[in-house]
Amino acid sequence: MSAASGEPVAAGRPAGGGQSPAGEAGRTVVLVVDVLNGFCKTGYLASPRLAAVVPHLRAYLEAETAAGAVPIFLADTHEPDDAEFAMFPPHCVAGSGEEDVVAELADLAARGHVVRKRRYSGFFGTRLDELLAGLAPAVVEVVGVCTDICVLHTVAGLRDRDYRVVVRRDLVDTYDAPGHAADEVNACALAHMRDVLGTEVV
Repeated sequence: MSAASGEPVAAGRPAGGGQSPAGEAGRTVVLVVDVLNGFCKTGYLASPRLAAVVPHLRAYLEAETAAGAVPIFLADTHEPDDAEFAMFPPHCVAGSGEEDVVAELADLAARGHVVRKRRYSGFFGTRLDELLAGLAPAVVEVVGVCTDICVLHTVAGLRDRDYRVVVRRDLVDTYDAPGHAADEVNACALAHMRDVLGTEVV
């Protein structure tokens, strides 16, 4: 499923002194990145490798929310003429159904927050900054897809804001494609988040 053949990525170091900017002790936010039909079920970018993360995510989210964690689902949602389609095939177009959270997690999304985004980072042009400021988490745990694209760019935004961030390497993944070997790309992205951004990778 996830990280890698090759170098280990399990060990992480505490980031940002272990506190968020507001730092309410004990509160956890789980940020679920782009676990959508358009990446897991149907469409140009859908991948069985990404779909394989879903059942593991379900069990993890049930346990975390039962313990009081607040889930936030990021949902890639594009207009038909989005500039991103110069780089990637059209995907997750508003109204297509691809932009919806997968059915297996829809009830958990309904009990949390859904934040729609149109770029790699969950912070670009969204309410995520304001939402996190209001929740004041002690830690933000990040799961979802794709490790090297939207997960990485969103983690960078979190660390820029001095949140303590934990990435679950067994609950993130990316796609296999020519020139994009998923195991290798996962390992590089996780190492970058750990060694450059100061994220805990567990």
